[in-house]
Amino acid sequence: MSDQPFDQGIPLLTEVLLGPEVPESVAPAAAAVEEAPVLPPSIVQPDWDAIEQRLTQRILHQVQGKIDHLLEERIAHVLQTALQNALIGMRGALREDLQQSLEQIVAHAVSHELGHLHPPAH
Repeated sequence: MSDQPFDQGIPLLTEVLLGPEVPESVAPAAAAVEEAPVLPPSIVQPDWDAIEQRLTQRILHQVQGKIDHLLEERIAHVLQTALQNALIGMRGALREDLQQSLEQIVAHAVSHELGHLHPPAH
């Protein structure tokens, strides 16, 4: 340990816990071994209900933040997949509709042009 002499101005732990009631004749080490310090009930028994409530709230807050982040990621992924599938389906349906429309337009245009080239015979 240290070779410095003991400083009488620094109180011992037993003096701090027990207060000034410690008799001068009892050695501090003997007082610590012989009797347990009597502490106020508020120090001996913490408010476990309050600690539990604060801890529960803090954990719920942390977990909720993580859940919110995971939900946002999952929803974005599901929406992206659903939109891609919807677009693929729409593209196929639109392609079919466009193909039918183009066929009708071309058939009408060809018929019209053939009507101009070969007028109906009377």
